[in-house]
Amino acid sequence: MTWNAIGWTIIGLAALLLLFFRLLFGRRGRYLVREQPAVHAFLEHRERAIERGEKCLISLGDRFWSRAYPALGLQSLSVTSKLASLGPGGLEEQFLATGSGELALFVRQILQGDYRDGYSMALNLVVPGPTPYAFMAGFLADLHLFNPGSVGLFGNYGTTGAVNMEAAEKKGAHSFAAAGSVSTQAALFLTTRDLLIGEEVYLLPGLFDELPENQATWISEDILRVLLIALLVIAAGLKMVGIL
Repeated sequence: MTWNAIGWTIIGLAALLLLFFRLLFGRRGRYLVREQPAVHAFLEHRERAIERGEKCLISLGDRFWSRAYPALGLQSLSVTSKLASLGPGGLEEQFLATGSGELALFVRQILQGDYRDGYSMALNLVVPGPTPYAFMAGFLADLHLFNPGSVGLFGNYGTTGAVNMEAAEKKGAHSFAAAGSVSTQAALFLTTRDLLIGEEVYLLPGLFDELPENQATWISEDILRVLLIALLVIAAGLKMVGIL
C-alpha cells in the first residue's frame, strides 16, 4: 500500500466517522471526553452576575490579526453571538471591548444581525485603545468604573492579556481566559484558574452550543489521532526491522 493510498483511506475513514457519529449523537448521547469544567464555571458565574445585576466584561482581543496567530481574531468572532445570546439580558449587562476597529465592525454586524428580530437592540461595544498597551490602559480604566461579576478574555493578545486578567481577579470578578499567544497563555496559567490553552481555545463554539455535529467532530478527531499515532509507531517498528 502506498502513502497516497493510506492518505485517501484516512480521509474516507474520517468522512464515515463524521457521518456515523453525527447520526448517533443526533438521536441520543453526548461525547463526555471533551467536557471542560472551566467553561461550565464561566457560564455559571456569568449567569449569576446577570441575575445580580452585575456587569459582565468580555474582551475580544487587542488586535484582529497577527502574523504568528492569524486565526485568533476569528476565534473571538466565532464566540461573539453565543456569548450575547446566553440567557436574557445578554447584551444589556455585557460590555464588549476590542482594540481593533475592523474587529469592532465585525462584532457589531454579527450582533445586530443576530438581534435584529430579537428582544434586545442594546450593544455595549467599546474600543479602549487602538494599540496593545493603549488597550490595556483603557481596559484597566473600565474595570474601575464598575465591579464586574464576570470577565472573559478571548481573541488575540500579547503579554498584556495576563495583566488585564490579574487586575480582574483583584477586583473580585470571576475570570476566564481562552486566548492569546503561547507566551500569554503561559503567563495566564500562573494567574487564572479557569483557562483553556492550545487547541482547546478553538473548541469554544462547540462548548457553548453542544450541537451533534460538534460532538461528532470531536470524537472523530480523537479516533483518527489515536489511529495515526498507532500507524506511526507501527511504521517506525517496520522501518527498524528493515521491512520498510
